[in-house]
Amino acid sequence: MLTPRPLAAPPLTLATIKVHLKLDPSATDEDALLGAYLKAAVGTFRVHSKRRWPEDNEPVDMVITDPTTVPPTGVVTSYSDHRVLNADEQAMAESWLLLTLGHLYENRQSVAVGLNLTELPLGCQYLMNLLREPTL
Repeated sequence: MLTPRPLAAPPLTLATIKVHLKLDPSATDEDALLGAYLKAAVGTFRVHSKRRWPEDNEPVDMVITDPTTVPPTGVVTSYSDHRVLNADEQAMAESWLLLTLGHLYENRQSVAVGLNLTELPLGCQYLMNLLREPTL
């Protein structure tokens, strides 16, 4: 039987999420809720973008900057698997996650009575369009 390998997770912490949502960092009463929203947002990101964060020891493509060191030092330019987010894409993906978490936190129900409804911010759609794997 094959055991699925856990996917690498984005480096977002509850502290970062609480700062983004302007919540008291010492309050823990909503930590489980925020953790659940983070899992939902990460899952949504993976499904829509068809991209992922790098795992430990992920093969990389790099530019060697100093061949005289042992091992040679370099700058990671991309990962061998094109579905893996590079550093710039990871920052954009984390922004997408934070925007989505804000939306989930502020809109906890599937319906809103007596409120002006707004779409998920266009920033989310824009970032996802940049990050998702093109499909035919």
